Amino acid sequence: MASISRDSVNDSEMHVSFEDQQKINKFACQNARLDDVVEELKAKENEQEALEDAETDLLMCEEEEKIPSALGDVFVFVSPEEAHQMLDAKKDAVSKDMEALRQQRDTIRQVMSDLKVQLYAKFGSNINLEPE
Repeated sequence: MASISRDSVNDSEMHVSFEDQQKINKFACQNARLDDVVEELKAKENEQEALEDAETDLLMCEEEEKIPSALGDVFVFVSPEEAHQMLDAKKDAVSKDMEALRQQRDTIRQVMSDLKVQLYAKFGSNINLEPE
């Protein structure tokens, strides 16, 4: 991800200080972390869609019918009302997780943006911080 063109550095006698290398490493770590957070956010979005589908299916059930519901590694039969409560609780938890992941994503992007400004200011076109 973050790389400095050796030819360009040699041609212009640009010095890469320890501090500069630390910034480049931090940028690369943040980029990897961003990829993980984005992937986890997509998984939570898929989970949320599955919960919404389950809620739609639950609406089609009759009031007297018992609903199988996962409780850990086992299934238990619950009333439609209990199933709705469990589903709402799970949707709330997933929603909170998604919000936390979005905040992490935005924070990481801000840190990366700040590092880009600093590194491009010093190295200009001699450094590539864009995704390949």
